[in-house]
Amino acid sequence: MKIGIICGKTSEEYLNKSFVKQIPKKYKINGEIHTDVALGYIIKDKFPDVKVDLIMPKDISNQRLQKNDMNIPIGYDIINAINDDPFIQKFTGKRGIEKLDKIYSNQKNKIFPSYDFMAFIWDKKKYLKKLQKNKIPISPTIFITDKVNPSKLIQQIQKYKWKEFIIKPIGGTTSFGLGKFNLSESLKDLSEIKEYFEDNNEYYSEYLVQELIRGFGKYGEIKSFWINGEFSYAVNIFDTGDDKEYRVEEIIDKKVIQQCEKIGKRVIRVLPKINFNNKKSLPVMVRIDFTCCQENKKFSPSNYFVNEIESDIAGTYINFPNVKYPMLEVLADAYIKKSKVLISK
Repeated sequence: MKIGIICGKTSEEYLNKSFVKQIPKKYKINGEIHTDVALGYIIKDKFPDVKVDLIMPKDISNQRLQKNDMNIPIGYDIINAINDDPFIQKFTGKRGIEKLDKIYSNQKNKIFPSYDFMAFIWDKKKYLKKLQKNKIPISPTIFITDKVNPSKLIQQIQKYKWKEFIIKPIGGTTSFGLGKFNLSESLKDLSEIKEYFEDNNEYYSEYLVQELIRGFGKYGEIKSFWINGEFSYAVNIFDTGDDKEYRVEEIIDKKVIQQCEKIGKRVIRVLPKINFNNKKSLPVMVRIDFTCCQENKKFSPSNYFVNEIESDIAGTYINFPNVKYPMLEVLADAYIKKSKVLISK
């Protein structure tokens, strides 16, 4: 069995320096070995009967992928290409993104999770509507295109009575393209909103608009990790105001975790199944992010809601020294068990 690990993480350094010493320097990005590459080497160590093909973004091709029994994007996908994270010449711009898109959608390339599942996760509009349909708590959302009329948008926002609101591209990750606005100021002057779309329409065609949830700053965001559909661990992320810096805590109120687990189980049940080798499956890892408080209500575990869903490529936050969960070891076991089931005839 030969497993391809598609790498490319740029900001999730693997902190085990003694382990990193055995990994060739050619796998470094931004001068560091990241968790995706480390995962490949952990699999090599734990499962010597499994061949591991570490694929850096510049080496992604139909020919390379088709030599493997399964290829798992852990560090680079279409969203990375859109955001040039990292910058890869052949996957840059519209033609480059289309080139990568064709590679990932080619079933002969044995991508897991499947292209259909990844497309669902990439499209926040799709999964928020799915959650809404199944009465899973989310923040009320307006979906718009790049051709939106700012005046009409403000009229919609007035109906929701949001004093502050955000606009975020569908397809953007972390804070890429995030805009924060004040309703009273926007009613007086639309120039800031118009400028936002002028800056972002070059890269995005759809956006979502939501109330600015003040609890992000006060209560942080719960990042919960689910392995093969079961809750694994969670961390609480606090934005420090620096785009690249977060404060991460592992100790979380038990009642909050219980509520997030309760909602998370419902999310897992409604996720589309992946078809690989004519077998139906969940992805190995799903990250479900929760925030308080829905509609800026008072703090209560019952007011937590789903803010975002990501899959195998999601950040794990084990690059923070205080996060002790052995995520890569757990993932290594889970990926090999999953691949043996899906690849077998």
